[in-house]
Amino acid sequence: MPRLVPLALLATLGLTVIVYWVGLHGPLVFDDAHNLAPINDWLEGRVGWRSVVFGNGSGLFGRSLSMASFVLNVALLGPATWGFKLGNLLIHLVNGALVFALFSGLIRLGALTRDSSRAARWLPWLGASIWLLHPLLVSTVLYVVQRMAMLSALFTLLALLAYLYGRVALTEQKWRRAYTLLAFVVPLCTVLAMLSKENGILAPALCGLVELIVFQPAVGERRHWQAKAFIGIALVLPALVAVILTFAQLSLITAGYANRPFTLVERLLTEARVLWDYLGAVLAPGGPRLGLYHDDYRISHDLLDPVRTLPALVGWAAIVLAGWRLRRIIPGLALGLGIFLVGQALESTVFPLLSYFEHRNYLPIVGAIWAILSVLAFIADAARQRTHNAAPIFGVAACTLVLVLAVATAQRANVWANQRSLLAQALLYHPDSKDARMDLIAQAMAQDPPAIAEARVHADHLRASNKPSTQRLGTVERVMIDCASGMAANPDLVHQMFGDRPGPIELELMLTFENLSDGIASQPCPGLSPAQMANGLSAMLDRSTLSASATEIWRLRYRAANLYLVANQTQDAIKQAKMAYANGAAQPQVTIFVAGLLLDDGDTAGATQMLDAAERQIRPDDILAHKLINDGRTKILAVEAAGILWRN
Repeated sequence: MPRLVPLALLATLGLTVIVYWVGLHGPLVFDDAHNLAPINDWLEGRVGWRSVVFGNGSGLFGRSLSMASFVLNVALLGPATWGFKLGNLLIHLVNGALVFALFSGLIRLGALTRDSSRAARWLPWLGASIWLLHPLLVSTVLYVVQRMAMLSALFTLLALLAYLYGRVALTEQKWRRAYTLLAFVVPLCTVLAMLSKENGILAPALCGLVELIVFQPAVGERRHWQAKAFIGIALVLPALVAVILTFAQLSLITAGYANRPFTLVERLLTEARVLWDYLGAVLAPGGPRLGLYHDDYRISHDLLDPVRTLPALVGWAAIVLAGWRLRRIIPGLALGLGIFLVGQALESTVFPLLSYFEHRNYLPIVGAIWAILSVLAFIADAARQRTHNAAPIFGVAACTLVLVLAVATAQRANVWANQRSLLAQALLYHPDSKDARMDLIAQAMAQDPPAIAEARVHADHLRASNKPSTQRLGTVERVMIDCASGMAANPDLVHQMFGDRPGPIELELMLTFENLSDGIASQPCPGLSPAQMANGLSAMLDRSTLSASATEIWRLRYRAANLYLVANQTQDAIKQAKMAYANGAAQPQVTIFVAGLLLDDGDTAGATQMLDAAERQIRPDDILAHKLINDGRTKILAVEAAGILWRN
């Protein structure tokens, strides 16, 4: 490999820092604040670092490694937002180097085209540069909590590299190196990837894909039985199990659809279009159309609604078949498509997640870029046979492409530099995004004085939606705006807010109900007292078809209990608090709250039982929770002592 190639990579890494730098001073977005709240608790002495690292409830495996990286980030750079974003950027640079190493290894193994030319030696730099500077990845790098996706990608890339070089060592009969990489490093990297984010569980499947495509036997030879077994265990078996569990309606997969405005079938149909749109964004980044706010993406209700759904499904079948048929001529096409699709297997298939998020492409786009490069290399090789000037032409085109992507990413980073520009662009290109409208309402109400009229415009836009869940969200927002501005709550809106029929209570609706409840508890609104708010919530929750253990249910029960307590309706508060606690899914704060209510009601035995339960729930270094429990026990002893004195 020419010495200029590593130097070119260093230049790209430096350029990446330059184009992203302005965006490091941007705001926290979406669930950043929620996921970083434990960091603030740790800094303020309410919990120990172990609670931050091991107490995260996100995902199946807790994402403890990602949370540990945030703790380290604060220790090194302090708690400012720019420090977290700088940490993300540094991880992005490391990942760019790993992408370069992966592409270099694939080139050496002939996993691009059947007859790669000398110019192919520059393709690892070009591929890594495209990946580092692609504007589609801005919404991962500058979205703090997507550190989880980035770290998962880092260890997955390491697993792929370890498998690639371990497999070569096995072919060369370098047994110690081979078994160290294949039997130790690959599993270790897989575990570390899983502890960063659940996507890491796909690392073995991606290694199986490398075995299937890169190490395919020559014509006339047969694949070794161990290779067949690995492909079956790592790639085929998980796919079969996933299909069987989906058809068996496993609750892990299907339960979440009870709280979504779409079904499992509708999501699968929609994702066929979403994946094409992701690829379209890779090939032709939409500039201002990129970003956070894609919750307005249209759901596919059947094969022809919208009409693109059927062509999308047929198109995927055709391109996968073409990639497989061309695997010996253009192995990079089959491998790249496989990495892209397998990389999307968790977040873009059966699980009831929202349809479209750009950060889901952080690792899969590696495959998309490799597939595109393989096709371009095949075309370049064909063109070279007809002209002697092909290499300079492709060289100029490659450099131009990298510079264009750098400019586009710099523009995106500039938009991410402040909340106002993010929202202005979202309003222009995604006017029906309820997330954007909610953030616009929050921005308007945060002004001094609050821009009440502007906030109402956005709330009324939500109320005018044809989706019932969005209508209810807009109604709650409108009531909250009116109460915050000193107006009386409109009785019709209050009735609509709690709804006549049960429906989904999605995250944003739950959070808005919580905000309104907290506001009513601290400053009652004319026409909507704490008792009225609590009555409305409890009646709505009673009608809900969601499981009692659903987060949305117990959290709103807890809010209703607080409102009843403010209204001096202690028995109603105890009832709602016990309902929130009874399902076993509630957080320790609810258990401690129930204990306090029971103690105020004179039930010291019940309060003791709740405090014992809370102590079993909390981590040893949850300092604040231990203090609240000890305070509760002290009050119980005082009440019991007073009772003994009174009887004597």
